[in-house]
Amino acid sequence: MKNSCMRQMYMGTIGDMKTLERHFAHMAEQGWMIDKIGYFSHRYRAIEPSGKRFFVDFLPQITAFDYPENEDAQDYRRFCEDSGWAFVAANKQFHVFCAKEDAPEPMPIHTDNAIQARIYLKACRKYEAFPYAFLILVSALLFALYLSNGMEAFLSNILIFQMIGFSVFSIGWFWTVGFSILWYRRAKKAAKLDLPLPTANYRLSRARNSTFAACAVVCLVCQFAGVFLEMLGGMPAALLLIFFMPLSGVGVGLWIRRQIDTKRRNRKSNMRIAIFAIALMEVALLGIMGVAARQMMAAQRISDSLENRPALTLGALGITSSPERADTRVKGSVAVPIHYSYWESNHQGNVHTEVYRPANKMLAQGLYGRYANELKKGYSDGIGYDCELTCLTPENAAVWGAETGVAVFNPEGRTSELILLRGKTLLRLSIYGEGIGAERAAEAVRNLWGEKAN
Repeated sequence: MKNSCMRQMYMGTIGDMKTLERHFAHMAEQGWMIDKIGYFSHRYRAIEPSGKRFFVDFLPQITAFDYPENEDAQDYRRFCEDSGWAFVAANKQFHVFCAKEDAPEPMPIHTDNAIQARIYLKACRKYEAFPYAFLILVSALLFALYLSNGMEAFLSNILIFQMIGFSVFSIGWFWTVGFSILWYRRAKKAAKLDLPLPTANYRLSRARNSTFAACAVVCLVCQFAGVFLEMLGGMPAALLLIFFMPLSGVGVGLWIRRQIDTKRRNRKSNMRIAIFAIALMEVALLGIMGVAARQMMAAQRISDSLENRPALTLGALGITSSPERADTRVKGSVAVPIHYSYWESNHQGNVHTEVYRPANKMLAQGLYGRYANELKKGYSDGIGYDCELTCLTPENAAVWGAETGVAVFNPEGRTSELILLRGKTLLRLSIYGEGIGAERAAEAVRNLWGEKAN
């Protein structure tokens, strides 16, 4: 039995509006009549298959803060109905009318090409310029974030899935933006030369809209997947709310939309409601961020059990006194499934171990290169430090059980910092203590590799 209604995702542009006339006619022939126009979807109701002619247009007088059934909209619809068009559905400025295919052709609503082109150009500047500029700004900020994190971006599930999601999203988005720019230039030329409004290729328009919608869904799924995996890794619950800020914005926006659309108010009243709701949301989000920050700080003080994760200990380095403090951080991501750190200290010394084991050797080498360069930069030429920076030769690295490495040694033998790579396993080690000789430290590290080696 045929369903009584159906929804289709729609993520077209101003330039795609005229292609909807053909699409709505095609759906009517298949037994689906457009019933409701949404922001990202269209709803159809089941009818007997029939031939219909559609007219899609903008009413520029209505703004986002106007009651949709105001006098301007009613007058415009009456004018179109007097011209032979039956009103079907509307979403603010966007109006859809239809007529039977076998009926006399209705009178054209727009008789001046330049005026019609200017209406669409204004709508394009008003409703598409800001979202495009905002997405460009967000893309630039994300690119800067990934650039600053470098290979460390692969240590976070959220950043990994954001990279995947936005990479997929950019396919549909750049195609859409490119079309909008080209269409705008053509429409501007039409307004100048009094030519008919340019129309998009129907098949390409459908393919582009479907691609953009699919890319947007994949991007959204990736955001949820990254947050979910991070949550499984022990991310504080309050911190999750920060990542759902965009959803809270959507929820507030829908509430504002409902307030504007369901009760007749003037434009200023609706603007005041929107400003108050957004300000209240911002205050609530700031409070949530404060709670999340406190939970993160508290989580940093929580010590987990080391369990079966190999790490250097004071005992392995010959310090017999029990640790006074110990702390474990268990992290990990889909790209670096094994990632943890362990630190313990007492009055005789301290030792810190951080272990990375990425999914492939290329990632391991990338992380090694980043951390080795950081260490080299921090101790560049030994200026201001009573330490000696050494790039280990293969023979020297083998003494520590590694294939390659970078080390910083204090001449008195009390401090050692090492970054060692063997296969897919990367170790970052920091050792401090009286009477810990290089031979004992090297033996302890070799024993550690015995449990962590490939």
